[in-house]
Amino acid sequence: MVRVRSRRAVGAFGAATLLVGLAGLIGLLGVGQAIAAPNPMTTMGDAAGSTGSGAGGSAAASTAAAGGITLKAGISSVASGKVAVLEFLPERASVAVGDPVTWTFPSTEPHSVTFVPAGAPQPRFQTDPSLAAPTPTTGPVTTSTFVNSGLLPTPTSEGVPTFTLTFGAPGTYSYFCILHPNMVGTLDVGATTEPQRAVTARGYDEGIRYVREGRAAQRALLAEAPVRTRNADGTTTWTVEMGTSTEHTEVYSYAPSPTTVRTGDTVTFVNDSAAPHTSSFGGKLVPLDPEAPTVKAPVPGPGPLRLVPDTYLNTGWLPPGKVPGAAPLAARSFSFVAGEPGRYEYVCVLHVPSGMAGSIRVRD
Repeated sequence: MVRVRSRRAVGAFGAATLLVGLAGLIGLLGVGQAIAAPNPMTTMGDAAGSTGSGAGGSAAASTAAAGGITLKAGISSVASGKVAVLEFLPERASVAVGDPVTWTFPSTEPHSVTFVPAGAPQPRFQTDPSLAAPTPTTGPVTTSTFVNSGLLPTPTSEGVPTFTLTFGAPGTYSYFCILHPNMVGTLDVGATTEPQRAVTARGYDEGIRYVREGRAAQRALLAEAPVRTRNADGTTTWTVEMGTSTEHTEVYSYAPSPTTVRTGDTVTFVNDSAAPHTSSFGGKLVPLDPEAPTVKAPVPGPGPLRLVPDTYLNTGWLPPGKVPGAAPLAARSFSFVAGEPGRYEYVCVLHVPSGMAGSIRVRD
């Protein structure tokens, strides 16, 4: 059995892949309510075990009370909005055959809950974008079932969406996120369901640890001095890192850009993180759909591009560097040459909801 709770379900692929569309652009303020625990440093999505489809949602809590359990598919740090924990919380849990398991999706970063038949390879969103849409199942999950929540939340989600499954046979079930293949969880399905209190406490402890890990990496990134290289012609090339990654988190912040760039200087963006990014200039001219051809490809063409005001300029998707088989540095870098004086703001279209943005000031 499968249930997806959200006011509007994921529709066609085009809608599902507007992962950071207008709804995210407007909603840079946070990621739900704080988890119910007295820790002012870290907030991690909605109140644990108390989510639903937008109206305050007691569905998950009542599900847990009826014998099921509720887990989280990723969280974000509300304090900064730029640290995403790419883990299921808790990573492992136990449930009885027939009892429901509900996942909530409180993060700004979309995730999926995806099960494949035992021994089958993991499909990847990057090679099969249709996975953004859900593939439900008509009955309880077994080790031969393929079931996929699709990517949640979507720009049309109201409140915190949830996804519920039951399991028809005992065993150890692994599942993963199609967007973040290293994000893997485990369910031990057997005769008993562990108490929701224990599930919540374990997930909270793991989340606290991972958020601290990500925020430490964010502080280190933001403390970096801009990297500069003097060129033979007297100009300077500045290097700006696009985010950073840890074992369990992604940090959606650019490294500090130089306070002053002179006309003729070069600014090179480099992606050494584990996620793809863009650097997109142009303010309101920047497309909101990360899957748009004018977002995925450089605009107006290959770099280096000259920075000019009131013009859409884009790196295209720069592939991640902190992954096995990463693309060479040249494919993960893109340069702009400073043109007319002024302030030039840029965003990562892929991670607008997390507030990944920066600016460059050009002077004569």
